[in-house]
Amino acid sequence: MQYLGNIRNDPEADISGIKDENGDIIGLVLLNPETEESPEFRAIFTNLVSSKPIPNNSNSQFLGIAKSLKLNRLYNTTAEELTDAMIEYFSFSLLNRQLCDNCISKKEPYNMVYIESRNARLKRILDKYPPKGELLEICCGNGMSTLPMHEMGYDPLAIDNDRCQICQGLEHDVLKLKRTIILDATKLTSFFPENSFDTIVGFMLGTIYPFNKGIWEQMMFEAVNLLKPGGMILLTVNKKEEMEVLKVALDNNNIEGKMIDNTDEKGIYDQWIYIGTR
Repeated sequence: MQYLGNIRNDPEADISGIKDENGDIIGLVLLNPETEESPEFRAIFTNLVSSKPIPNNSNSQFLGIAKSLKLNRLYNTTAEELTDAMIEYFSFSLLNRQLCDNCISKKEPYNMVYIESRNARLKRILDKYPPKGELLEICCGNGMSTLPMHEMGYDPLAIDNDRCQICQGLEHDVLKLKRTIILDATKLTSFFPENSFDTIVGFMLGTIYPFNKGIWEQMMFEAVNLLKPGGMILLTVNKKEEMEVLKVALDNNNIEGKMIDNTDEKGIYDQWIYIGTR
């Protein structure tokens, strides 16, 4: 904000504005001319993050600065389009190893993100409990569980806090650049307004132990707050004890739901299902 504030005192600054569908300035574009050290480039500043879930002080400061600037031109877009562009930009940056210092991770083989039997198993679950409306996938990992949703025509917003796993999913194109965010699921309400999603899914959550169950309880609290009234939550885990922890947390947050035994002889993926409604 201090940097943007100082620009107001630079008479040679070349600044443009980005205006949304409501006529509000949601972005400032600063042209940085070519120098001996760097080529010409444009820096974009936006208040989209600081305005969600509710506007905060940074958002107010941004709007104050934007109103005081002389803008050379205006670009018209929507808040959704700019948000998609931001997500895509950071996904590209992650994919190109620009967000990690000294990255030594190599591209994993495709069988790390695709197992035919798992893919078919998830599709059977989704056929039985079809998601609806705006869809959020928590703990997406490398996208192994996201891929069957894409193949069935769903377009989830997928999140995980493990950037390396997300990078692998992006490399194999099982995660979409515009629909994937590095985000801690215990902080969902810091980034999304309440009642944002019709369906929230999470497949093979865990591992859940007594010593870390508080983290998973917080995830359930956050997820429930993002569900619209009547919204659906669909989860799977490996062990019954893990699902019991999640069910208690969801019961405590007024979700009406049930555990379903989905065990098979392999005993690995998606052995227990939870389906619930807010």
